Amino acid sequence: MIKRQFPTAAQGNAVFLFTVVITWVSSIFLQPRLGLGTNLWINEYVWILLPPLLLARLQGWSVEEVYRFKTTSRRNKLISFLSGICLWLVAVYVGTVIRIFLDARLGSLPAEAQFSPSVYQTLLTLLGMVILAPICEEILFRGLIQRAYEGYGKKRALVIAAFLFSSYHVLNGLSEVLPVSILGLGMGYLLYKTDSIASSMVFHAACNLSAIFLGGVGGLTRLQAIPAWFHLAVVGSLGVTWFLFRGLQGTPAEERSAASQAGGMSAAGAITLVLAALFLLAMGALEAAVRLGLITP
Repeated sequence: MIKRQFPTAAQGNAVFLFTVVITWVSSIFLQPRLGLGTNLWINEYVWILLPPLLLARLQGWSVEEVYRFKTTSRRNKLISFLSGICLWLVAVYVGTVIRIFLDARLGSLPAEAQFSPSVYQTLLTLLGMVILAPICEEILFRGLIQRAYEGYGKKRALVIAAFLFSSYHVLNGLSEVLPVSILGLGMGYLLYKTDSIASSMVFHAACNLSAIFLGGVGGLTRLQAIPAWFHLAVVGSLGVTWFLFRGLQGTPAEERSAASQAGGMSAAGAITLVLAALFLLAMGALEAAVRLGLITP
């Protein structure tokens, strides 16, 4: 039997579910003992990056072709970076609106315990967010998962990859799901337009840099009310993002790649996708219970 040269939806979903469960369990045990930064590096290297690369090795795939390890122009990289900053502002705005709504309707989440990580752990965390996470997470979500769904059409692959990307980040809070989905759609679009995963990695890095400097240092992620200027900034950011995306160079990946079209999703693929949706709903219900005071974290 000739091996398939591209991942299936079932393979992508299975790797995703494994990654979600193992990073969750691993973080519970390792983060208190090893620190936030060390735990982040273990998650990214071992549980996020290794499975897609190991799967490619076992299946005999060309990593460069399947995961699109291709170069792209400086113009595309600059557009990816700038659009990452712009779309991050949109995502933060949406997340803030949702958080304020949930606080008003369900109650606020309990304040997290304050702690001061060491300089070493802080450095590991910052480097992990800016360099490691964009590389490792893009290989999993845009490389493996989005490629796996290409046989079902461009739009479906892009949306499902963004959905699973947001489901993975639901552990950061229910208000993060839609914002992360928006960023996932942006990264998926860049991948298709440039046919290079480097574009989505640069976009991802720009988002995380914005989270550190604009969100953390600038305080945008801690707003309790939305100032008037933020409304205008979001409208402007959407316009700039649209303008930047129109300037991308390259042929869309779906026109260049001859990934076979599938008539329908396999049972294994459908089941694992449903399990991912149930995980998202379960985490959302858990947060709602905490907000309502039904569960004490």
